[in-house]
Amino acid sequence: MQQFLKVIICASIFILFPFLSAASASAPYKTMTLSADGELIETQTAYEPLGRIFSNVEIVNPEDIFIDKKGSIYVVDSGTKKVLVSDARGSVVNEIGKGILGVPTGVFVDEEGDIYVADYEKEKVFRFSNEGELKQEYAKPDSPLFGSKSPFKPQKVGVDRRGNIYVVGEGSTNGMIQLSQSGEFLGYYGVNRTEVSFKSVIRNIMASEGQKAKLFMKTPPAPDNVAIDEQGLIYSVTEGTKKEVIKKLNVAGQNMLSPYISDDANLVDITVDTDGNIFVINGAGKIFEYDSYGNLLFVFGGKDDGTNRHGLLKQPSGIAVDQSGRIYITDKELGMIQVFESTAFSKQVHEGIALYKDGLYVQSQQYWESVLNLNSSFGLAHTAMGKAYYKQQQYELALEEFKLAEDVYGYSDSFWEVRHAWMQKHLEKILVLILVLTALYYGVKYWDKKKSILDGYRRQRDKLKKRKLISELLFLFRFFKHPIDSFYDLQRMGRASVLSATILYLFLFAAYLINRFQTGFIFSSYRSGDTNLMYEFAIIFIPLLAFIIVNYLVSTINDGEGRFKDIYIGTIYSLAPYIVFILPVTLLSNILSGNEYFVHLFSMRIIIGWCLIILFIMIKEIHNYSFSETIRNILVTLFGMAILLLVVFIIFVLMDQVYDFVYSVIKEVLLRV
Repeated sequence: MQQFLKVIICASIFILFPFLSAASASAPYKTMTLSADGELIETQTAYEPLGRIFSNVEIVNPEDIFIDKKGSIYVVDSGTKKVLVSDARGSVVNEIGKGILGVPTGVFVDEEGDIYVADYEKEKVFRFSNEGELKQEYAKPDSPLFGSKSPFKPQKVGVDRRGNIYVVGEGSTNGMIQLSQSGEFLGYYGVNRTEVSFKSVIRNIMASEGQKAKLFMKTPPAPDNVAIDEQGLIYSVTEGTKKEVIKKLNVAGQNMLSPYISDDANLVDITVDTDGNIFVINGAGKIFEYDSYGNLLFVFGGKDDGTNRHGLLKQPSGIAVDQSGRIYITDKELGMIQVFESTAFSKQVHEGIALYKDGLYVQSQQYWESVLNLNSSFGLAHTAMGKAYYKQQQYELALEEFKLAEDVYGYSDSFWEVRHAWMQKHLEKILVLILVLTALYYGVKYWDKKKSILDGYRRQRDKLKKRKLISELLFLFRFFKHPIDSFYDLQRMGRASVLSATILYLFLFAAYLINRFQTGFIFSSYRSGDTNLMYEFAIIFIPLLAFIIVNYLVSTINDGEGRFKDIYIGTIYSLAPYIVFILPVTLLSNILSGNEYFVHLFSMRIIIGWCLIILFIMIKEIHNYSFSETIRNILVTLFGMAILLLVVFIIFVLMDQVYDFVYSVIKEVLLRV
């Protein structure tokens, strides 16, 4: 038994020997992941730094790294002008391109074992055999379609399963240069798009024809790196932009990922593992891992602060992943290659993702349960658990998981099933209850007609309606049928008061809060667990107060007849549809699924549109304007509101600076005294 243990220990030492000198007890960085609400949160360490390889070989400026299916590691070094080839343990077995290469910056190995090297200085892509024999050179294409003035400065290279070569070149704004195996120019692939910002839209509106012609010449950013997965899909990263910085391209060159997958404008390199998980690294040494759908899994790593701790980087230039999931990163400034190994936690995530991607939700459940036991806020795990429960027809459990994951579509599907089961169980009782209530209604109506049994109730109701405040509040319902006459009665006959309007403003706020926090999950935009009543109060009443004040001032200048009191009262009565109908719509949102989304959307649009129409009538009737005068009044009011809010913001900023100044002076005086 002891002899067997010695053999095991010796074998372990032999396998891990290249990394033992630098093994890390703990990672010198935090690992982050996405919570269900889309926020970055700290999680368990996903990858631990093992140390460096190629420690016994001179490496000056490693530019790129590639690992083939056999585990062989290829590192292109622009400093020594060659490609180092090592086995899986990091022992160098060959050096390729010495005396041929100028400034090599990219390397790729195809399925046949041929090595492709992008050479920036010699403006060529070299193709070597696995033994290092030069087989072919790819220079600038002479095709007229390529363009005589188009630059050919290869920086990175990739080869798909058909043998087509993809060259990432400096200044290649048309996309990656696509060549055939023989060197024929096939076209450009994966071109980026120019970003359309609000600033550029305004500039186009204000610019002259000559300026527009110059703006038309603006070119999109060129891709900076390329990777190809086992299925032949092309991946690229682009530096210096905020949109489509990471792209997963199909055969047609169309991006299959969200254009907003990342807003990091400093991405350096990209690679893909055997399961389709995407790894990218930025110039600050941060490593981002995404699944094949573009869901962020982990963020880890960081900038070396001079302590030379393993896992931190100075100037990362390339990234690769081997068959076992180890990550290799080249550091151009330090002249080294660092290795990271997956932890038990990330392995659970990867196992779950592999099954989840294949639609084996139930089989993946055990892995996601383990992940959630370690980190209950791991967003993707809740989505996967929800699909596992849904597959097993445990729809109520699926509802809970999809809600935790904030997965509206999964929640809607589960809710449909839960509602369907509830309806099957209770539909008969509901129909009987409706029949009983209908019969009761007509029975009471019949006996009231015969015996006047509801006379007492009617007298009390009429007596209650005659009370001034109750009458003013119920006056709200008259605006649905006769808004024009109602505003005449409001202004000329005094049918409403400041007190009743103030009460309705409070009703409005209460209705808004109920709608805000009690709308069904499928239709609600509210996801945060924190509630700030002052913020919600400001959302409602600052715009209303600004409208009332500015409209009064504008109308006074433009001969409007409405008093401040009339506008204050008329504004809240104009919102009658919202006050009355928002609560039923909120209730309805809790019994609708995503398939009936149009019902909720149409209801909200009707309410808002109705309010705007009554508000328009209010301004016209209160101020005794014509139609055109009303339009002009509304436009000037909106402009005045924008100016007022801007002035308030400037005053707030100035007051904040004055406060900081006074506070600093007082603090300095106290310290000196």
